[in-house]
Amino acid sequence: MAESDHRRIPYSLHPVPEVEESHLSNSQTGRDNRPSPPGFLLSSPIFRRDGYRPMPSGSIDLSSLDGVTENQHVARPDTSYSQESDPLGISVKGIAKRVSFTRVPVGSKSSSPATPRFNNGFPGSPESGTTSPRAESGPASLAQNPDQDLVSPLEETPVTSPNSLRTATRMGKSTMPWDDPPRDDGSWDPSSRDEIDLGRVNPSKDGHRQDATSVGSDRGNSAQMRNDHDAENNDSHDDDETFYKRYSHVPHYCDSRKDVHRRRANWLSISIIALSIYSTGLSCLWFVVAVVQPRWGPTISSSGGIAPSTATMVCAMFAKTIEISFVTVFVAFIGQVLTRRSFVKSSKGMTLAEMTMRNWVIQPGFMLTHWETLPYAAVTFLGAVSLIATIASTFYTTASDVMVSPKLKYGGWESKALNGYVLSSYANTFATQDSCPTPLRKEDPNGPEFAARSCLDIQYAGQSYRNLASFLTVWDEINHNGTGASLDMSHRPVGTTLLYDNTTLTTTWVKTEYSNVTRQFEEKGRIIHNVTLAMPHPGVYDAATNPVNKILQPNDLSGVGEYAIRASVVSPVINVMCVNMNEEELAPLIYTKWENSQTNATGVGNQTTGWAGWEAEVPHPEEDEWLNRTTVDDIFHWGPTYGRRPPVFQLYPADFNMITNTTVYQGDAIYLLAKSASITNYTLCEMRSWVTPNCSTHFNISGTAGSHMQAHCEDPDDPDRYDRSVPEVTPEKPDGDWKNIADQWRLSMDINGGTVNNNASNARTLTQFILEQGKLNPLLPSMAEALAVFASSTLVIGSLGTPFIHYWDYETMQLGEPGALATFNATIRTQEYTSSHEYEWQNIFYLALVLVLLINIFCLGYFLSRSGLVTDYTEPQNLFALAVNSPPSEQLKGSCGGGPIKADFVVPWKVAYAKGPNHYFFEEANGQTWRKKQDASADTEYQRARERSSYKRLSTSRTWF
Repeated sequence: MAESDHRRIPYSLHPVPEVEESHLSNSQTGRDNRPSPPGFLLSSPIFRRDGYRPMPSGSIDLSSLDGVTENQHVARPDTSYSQESDPLGISVKGIAKRVSFTRVPVGSKSSSPATPRFNNGFPGSPESGTTSPRAESGPASLAQNPDQDLVSPLEETPVTSPNSLRTATRMGKSTMPWDDPPRDDGSWDPSSRDEIDLGRVNPSKDGHRQDATSVGSDRGNSAQMRNDHDAENNDSHDDDETFYKRYSHVPHYCDSRKDVHRRRANWLSISIIALSIYSTGLSCLWFVVAVVQPRWGPTISSSGGIAPSTATMVCAMFAKTIEISFVTVFVAFIGQVLTRRSFVKSSKGMTLAEMTMRNWVIQPGFMLTHWETLPYAAVTFLGAVSLIATIASTFYTTASDVMVSPKLKYGGWESKALNGYVLSSYANTFATQDSCPTPLRKEDPNGPEFAARSCLDIQYAGQSYRNLASFLTVWDEINHNGTGASLDMSHRPVGTTLLYDNTTLTTTWVKTEYSNVTRQFEEKGRIIHNVTLAMPHPGVYDAATNPVNKILQPNDLSGVGEYAIRASVVSPVINVMCVNMNEEELAPLIYTKWENSQTNATGVGNQTTGWAGWEAEVPHPEEDEWLNRTTVDDIFHWGPTYGRRPPVFQLYPADFNMITNTTVYQGDAIYLLAKSASITNYTLCEMRSWVTPNCSTHFNISGTAGSHMQAHCEDPDDPDRYDRSVPEVTPEKPDGDWKNIADQWRLSMDINGGTVNNNASNARTLTQFILEQGKLNPLLPSMAEALAVFASSTLVIGSLGTPFIHYWDYETMQLGEPGALATFNATIRTQEYTSSHEYEWQNIFYLALVLVLLINIFCLGYFLSRSGLVTDYTEPQNLFALAVNSPPSEQLKGSCGGGPIKADFVVPWKVAYAKGPNHYFFEEANGQTWRKKQDASADTEYQRARERSSYKRLSTSRTWF
């Protein structure tokens, strides 16, 4: 149809009654047997919805409808337009007799009207003085009655006839009353008696469409029907009055299928309570575990139980389920609290800002993208709790990983009795030979004993040279840097050795009060250096790695575990005392200086040596035979006073050479005589060994840093010293068996090569460390220090499988494999997989764990205290269903396009209920508009929004998904 002037639309149209409701139409108009409209008009529901009939291509005289009988279809010829006909195709005859609008009949009482909707605006009649800028900028209103106002929007029905759509006469655009709030101070009253309802077509429950009755002509009947209904169901808790005010007619189409309350036996209630119990119980367990910090021991290890990676995964999985269940329960809690509040008439209802609180917990980033809701919701108690729950749930998985997830961690120091196998006494030569690994025991032509000795020679030589080379490396750095070492013996460099090629043993200097060269020189007038080197007990390593002690090894902890042991055991020591003596002072101990000695020239200067059988001329040991006296007897403790005999040497060694004596009868030491090229004096060194009770062995093992063992000695504050663990100890006494081991040691490296002037490299090196002055050299070690480190390999080999105590407590001197279990006290600190944090600052994550627990307990108590659940109207699907079946609100005007802003978020809403039609709907809780001071600016923004609306572009664009 061509565009026409809307002002020429007639003021009234005849209603189009349904077939079964013609009596309603007749009763309203006062005419009987009024003919029905043509059938082709009745077939187009969109035109009945809008309150007028479609026209064919030609115009129709409305007065002709008066003579049409009911159910009679009269075809009108299609005539062309004329000057007298209305441009819209509707005749104006009979207008004088019909000057008021008449509603289309509603239909039978059983009909269910559709939700109020509209497609195009219908002409309202606001007062000219109160027309909003929006209405003024739009098309002119067709009705100019200032007392008329539109209340109910018209339901939109799908167009089924394209031809009818083309020939339909449409009303002009107009504004709705919820778009234009009154400008007076009072709130908009949708029940104004001056309102005009153009009617609508509503679908009935049986699928047929019924005509809507006219409010204008049948207002009395409608009011009477409502009064009868109210009298029949008089309930002060029903919102029927509000319902009838906000709707033109009772929406029977939305008879609620279910009640808003669900009993506790309902599946939803059961699932929510079950999730709440699960979340509360597990979050309580998580918090207790974080506080107790249990150590899982072999339960979580690589060698048995649960693998560490699996334990971490399981912990993370359960933490995620706690987080998910917590969020689910808390969101349900928010929905129940807000929905129940919205049912209470005396409450303040719920606001849009409070409805968004559930999004905070579900989607924490919502608080950043929609921050405008925070000032309105976060200041309330429920908002503050929701904000706390959001933060706690966001960091809960992180808190679980930090505080509960098992990780390698050291425990505290704890006293524990450890067990280790004992095979023989200290420095047992036969035990050391048996322990040396060699495949030649059956192959050696001289028997297994020679094979074992050869094996030991290799071990001694290899370890000794390695120890000496490591010691000299340290001194080389000192000498090269020129920094100098301390003159205090306790702070000078110590030696190291290897055990099983994977554990470093670090020695320590003990009895340093006897090592002061300067004081000895002042007191005795000669250069004396007496040093004692303590070695950690290597048996601690065997005990620590023995499965009988159930200590998790690094391999059990993914190869990265660690532990530390402080063992209260004895430590083997080696004592080396070197004394400088001139040729005359040494003469009583040199065979070539004795009377009647048989000597031979060596070819090195004037040097002579004793003949091959010289040892037979040395007096045999007897009770009263103590050999020759010397000026150093009191220094070396020789003679009858001390019960010890001195050594005898074959000759004076040449420069850079050394000779030894290991055959002193019932001796406990070996002796070494050396000559330095820098001085004329000779140096005599005595070497002895024993076990000391003044030490403890510290053992540390790491899967990444390796193993390390150290002797910790003479510390008065050390509670793990052996003499603290075993107070009754005998005085230290040199071990005579060690002399046999030392003899094997010196043979392995031919330290006695000076007898033939072999000028060995080891002798050349050691003799250059002989002290030349009565003080220590800060850039070089002394010969005594170097010899102690050089011979330290005998301490390791001689103490493997030996007792941890200072005496032998078995009947035989050597036990069979694997030996006897011996117990020793120790303080141990192990690494195990522990549910704990690693750093002190991580204690802050306790807050997340305790908050989730407390909120879980609170929510569980809330759900258990209720008889069931109500429909959660904060859930999107429920909110949408209730909103589309609720009347529009003036207080949210302008928010349909860009969404609510500012004050829209604090408009309180309540869920109202009409008992008659069994219908729930939203209504404002305050009854007053929030926009009195914003009307002018809101109208301006509204007009601008209409001019730049993107709806057409969006509605015609393509979808990607």
